[in-house]
Amino acid sequence: MQNIRYTLIVLLFGLIASSSYSQSAESTETSEIVKLQEEEEMKVIKRKVDKAEKEEKRQKKETKKKEKMEKLLKTINSNKKRIAKDENQIEKLESKLEKGQAKGKLAPVDIEKINSKILKLNAKIAKEKIKLEKLQKKV
Repeated sequence: MQNIRYTLIVLLFGLIASSSYSQSAESTETSEIVKLQEEEEMKVIKRKVDKAEKEEKRQKKETKKKEKMEKLLKTINSNKKRIAKDENQIEKLESKLEKGQAKGKLAPVDIEKINSKILKLNAKIAKEKIKLEKLQKKV
């Protein structure tokens, strides 16, 4: 009878120990599964964040490019206006010179001054046109 009791106690103890071991093994397996799932979720989140950052960089780059283009076009327009203004001034000086010579009211010194102004403006226009061509190539 004692042998039966002893064997029952040993079997019961073994059964309890093995069930607790299997529960701990299951808990480690579930914890590993949870860890794997968390790692997968983190990878997915990281991909989304990286994708969002790339999109943000692309948009910043695009807006910067647009701003640069607008600035370039603004500079081109201002150069065109400057050239037109100088050409108008040359026309005015030439008409003033012609009128003055026709009436005979201009002294030779005045004629030289007007001619030098016209030459300077022509040189300035030539430089501005070169700059304008360079700017237009960038567009």
